[in-house]
This record gives sequence, structure tokens and C-alpha cells, in this order.
Amino acid sequence: MKPLIGVTKSYGLTGIIQNLAIRVCLYFSNARSVNLSTKHPQLDLDIDGLIISGGTDLYPGIYNNKDIKENYKYDHKRDELELNWLRVAKKRRLPIFCICRGAQLLNVFKGGTLHTDVSKVFEGAHYPSSLWGKVFYRKKIKIKPNTRLNEIFKKDETEVNSLHSQSIDKLGTGLDVSAVEDNGVIQAVENEGPRFIMGLQFHPEFLFYRKDIRNLFREFVTASKDYSRQ
Repeated sequence: MKPLIGVTKSYGLTGIIQNLAIRVCLYFSNARSVNLSTKHPQLDLDIDGLIISGGTDLYPGIYNNKDIKENYKYDHKRDELELNWLRVAKKRRLPIFCICRGAQLLNVFKGGTLHTDVSKVFEGAHYPSSLWGKVFYRKKIKIKPNTRLNEIFKKDETEVNSLHSQSIDKLGTGLDVSAVEDNGVIQAVENEGPRFIMGLQFHPEFLFYRKDIRNLFREFVTASKDYSRQ
């Protein structure tokens, strides 16, 4: 039986595109998937793995930050949905794979904090804001040795996309940094133990044409399959 992966999603065109891309990646990684949304949270659903996907900026009040944008439309309901699912995943010990906003939320859930604007904190962190820039821009990241990400990618350096304006600041409890840019922006975190818990600041669902990214999804699906057999 293929493992069932729960994928959180937002509404709107961007959310639909990201969600579709993730579910296609899971399909070709030999997994089934189901959407978890604010309209259909399904917190009692029996899943084998959890993906927290990308989307809007997290509400800074969640991690006691007062840098709140007055005219920004925060998605409080989605924040609540995903925090609830992270609590469920913690209780059930589910494999967790978090993408962009998801990686930031994972860090906050673990007691960490965020930089609300990387361009104001890190030198050389002025990333493209246009659609085409976000699609085609690539930046180098260094992958730390003796990490799960390094074992999967089998390389110490690679290039990734950039669709974010925030990043991890104070690291959450139980997380280790597994990839970082030269300017210091954290690009990947993972847990210290054997359970698959990983957060990526970049969007792997848009890089699925690469073998290392396909291996990453398959590794997560394998962990979810192992969970389903327990």
C-alpha cells in the first residue's frame, strides 16, 4: 500500500500551483496524497506523513515579534491549521517535510524565531521579486556534512530557487542547520534524531526534474511508508 501524505495548502492561484506541484512530486515518488486546508482540516485523518507547504508570511505575533506589517494580509486560519497539524504529527511521531513558509513554521513550533525581512539583515540577500525572477533565479547553498540532506544529495554544494523574504533566526529546539548560503541565510534544517523531520527554505517541488530532488521526495516517502508499517 502506498503511504498517504497530508499536504497543507492555501487558496488562490499561487497556492493551487504549489499544491499541484507537490502532489505531482508525491505521485511520481509512489505515494498517495490528500489536501489539508482551513475548510477541511481533517485533524483526525490517519496519514503516514505530513508536508507543510509554502505560502504567505507567518504572523509575527506567533513568535512574539512586534514587526507586524500594517497592510499585509496574514493568514491566521492557516497558521492555526498548520500548528495544529504539527501538534498531531508530534504526538503520532509522523515524518514531517516542510517547505519555505513550512520550514519557518516548523522552527517557530520548536521555539525558534524568524527574520521578518532578510534583505535588512543579510548582505547580498536582495532576491528577485518578479515572477520570472522567482522562476529562473538560482543561488548557491552549502550543505553540511554528516546531515540527512548531505546523505540524500551526495554533494556539499548545490543551487536552489528563491521565493522567500523571511528566514530562520533563532534555531528551534531539536533542530540542526543542514544547509546555508554564503551570506548566512539558513536554507535547510533537520532534526537530530532518526525520525525524518526536515525544513527547506527553497521550493523543491519546482526542481523535481533534478535527480537529487527526486531522491529527497523518495526518502520522505520511504520514511512515511516505514511509519505506515509500524
